[in-house]
Amino acid sequence: MTSRETIPIGTRKSALAIAQTVQVQSALEKNHPTKSFPLLRMSTTGDNFQGQPLSSIGTTAVFTRELETSLEKKECDLLVHSLKDVPTQIKPGFIIGAMMKREEPNDVMVMRPGESKELKDFGEGDVVGTSSVRRASQIRRLCPGVQVMDVRGNVNTRLAKLDAADSPYTCLLLAAAGLLRLNFDERITASLPPSVMLHAVGQGSIAIECREDDTEILELIKPLDHLPTRLRCEAERSVMKILQGGCSVPIGVWTEFVYSGTEPTEAESVGQLRLKALVASLDGTEIAETEAVADVNGSVELAIELGQTVANQLLAMGADRILAKVHRDRDTTLVPTGTGEEKTIKGWEV
Repeated sequence: MTSRETIPIGTRKSALAIAQTVQVQSALEKNHPTKSFPLLRMSTTGDNFQGQPLSSIGTTAVFTRELETSLEKKECDLLVHSLKDVPTQIKPGFIIGAMMKREEPNDVMVMRPGESKELKDFGEGDVVGTSSVRRASQIRRLCPGVQVMDVRGNVNTRLAKLDAADSPYTCLLLAAAGLLRLNFDERITASLPPSVMLHAVGQGSIAIECREDDTEILELIKPLDHLPTRLRCEAERSVMKILQGGCSVPIGVWTEFVYSGTEPTEAESVGQLRLKALVASLDGTEIAETEAVADVNGSVELAIELGQTVANQLLAMGADRILAKVHRDRDTTLVPTGTGEEKTIKGWEV
């Protein structure tokens, strides 16, 4: 038990980040009603450059760097992240002490209110809005002929761009978790199952980061760690780590526990884990895709091994060649507004 009565939590300023952090704050307040958990809100590099693709400002840690600096300076004791924003290689001295129970990890299609269209009917003339190369490559594979157009900003901003009278978008592709946490359930036109689209590594999961040597805080957040979520996400992150992927490569994953019946037993709930993963070219014409099942039996180490197995299978199928081509093809030239200087950018966000 920590002797600290006030335990600041660091978070980004966006509405979704605050919603996620309040979820952690509420759980901690419930478990420790005599303590205070104020929020320290800040902007990150990724927040400050929403007018351009993320990889133009850095390939990793664009949503976590400033937060970790605050944690390092002991201005706060905890950080709350979307796990998909956290690099697979954590900064030395820090640790993901808990992963909250996962929200729906899949992607969804969002159209204007009253409109509906099935993906199988998308083609020439349709414009899909996404800032994710992972989503873009898979939608191009599914719907040849569609135009994919970049759209960045927070959830409210993206929805406003879709709904605008002069909007070019037929639909947006977004994470279900963000919409659900912001109570935008009614905006979901269709959910995209893994047979249609694999999601980002760690998508839908809330990560709680702290200093690795802060044993008091680690003990405090331990009850918030959800083992099934931890096992699934560690397996997914292991794939990305082996493939050396980041915020600008099209890597998709799906994890699920395999049950013998309709309701899992306690052992089955963390027992046999299935992991699917793919690597795709930017145009969606080249795909390396595989899956594996392993008895992880509640072991994080075995979940990581499953991820390594799947990653190595992808490499054997040519994933390294596809990724090398992605790195070559995604380079483009951008002239930042008002600078007069050319800047090389590489890709979009996951």
